[in-house]
Amino acid sequence: MITWLRIAALLGVVVLVYIVPIDAHEFTDKSGKLKVEGTLVAIDDKEVVIKLDSPAKGRELLAVAIDQLSEEDQKWIRSAESQDALASAGERNSWTLRNGTVVVGKIVDFTRREVSMQRRRGRFYVNDRLFDNLPEIDRKIIPRIVQEFDKQPMETDAQFQNWILAQRINVRTFTFDGVLMELTNGDEYAIPFFLFQESELRLLQPHWEEWLKAHTDTVNREAAIEQERQHALYLQSQAAAYQQNRAEMAQIARLQLQMTAVAAGVVDMWEVFMFPLPGTPSYPISVVVMARNSDVASQMALAQNPGFSVGPARRLNGRFRW
Repeated sequence: MITWLRIAALLGVVVLVYIVPIDAHEFTDKSGKLKVEGTLVAIDDKEVVIKLDSPAKGRELLAVAIDQLSEEDQKWIRSAESQDALASAGERNSWTLRNGTVVVGKIVDFTRREVSMQRRRGRFYVNDRLFDNLPEIDRKIIPRIVQEFDKQPMETDAQFQNWILAQRINVRTFTFDGVLMELTNGDEYAIPFFLFQESELRLLQPHWEEWLKAHTDTVNREAAIEQERQHALYLQSQAAAYQQNRAEMAQIARLQLQMTAVAAGVVDMWEVFMFPLPGTPSYPISVVVMARNSDVASQMALAQNPGFSVGPARRLNGRFRW
């Protein structure tokens, strides 16, 4: 069963989401005419992401707005039974870093972090916290950060201690890009990209620049916050799908359901697949529209979604399968 998790604001902007895959389910839109079969892999306060039961290559994950689902599905997503099932799961996600360290946790967002280190009064501090008092995972990551930026070997405790002594009282500040990971105890840690293996970087890093652009946009803040939310949700979805099958990154499509009553024999239901144009920070989308033929459907979808190009269009028979 599937649950609606209690939503918590993360850093005042991004919504924290749990992404444990549960049982397969048939999702239905509000009109009752469009159905999608698959497994819920991610959810936030606006969208769900579904791992399709019978996906076509590269179109395994589908994002759908919650308010476009049937009332029955919305209640099902929020059910107490589903909440209990999700709360007890989620400890299977493991990530192996380049040095062999295994971290068990859920990828929840992108992040950019600044780390300041200083030796003073004979003791070593990281962001004004005594190094010896840091959690174990931080004590493992800090030497790797030094190694990455100072290009010095940090394979042993002695090498790291020698580096600390050489700093005297100088403050060293390093800025790294990476992902935010929630561990099984609920704590969150920033893990630099450079610590992950190449196979996992291909999954985690592709939309980093788009997230950063949105994160640093102070002019169009409302739109930027929405972009951050989408990138965080889709990152989590891709990570969840990867944990299920350890396959390459699955492409995410966003399904826009623009449903109205279908006049009998007058219009049909069409799915139009659309691709973002260069410079449009978005994902492919599938738009469902009502039209007399595929040409009209494509024109309607294009008018409703500037910044996209039109792909294939096909008539739907009520059950949406890829």
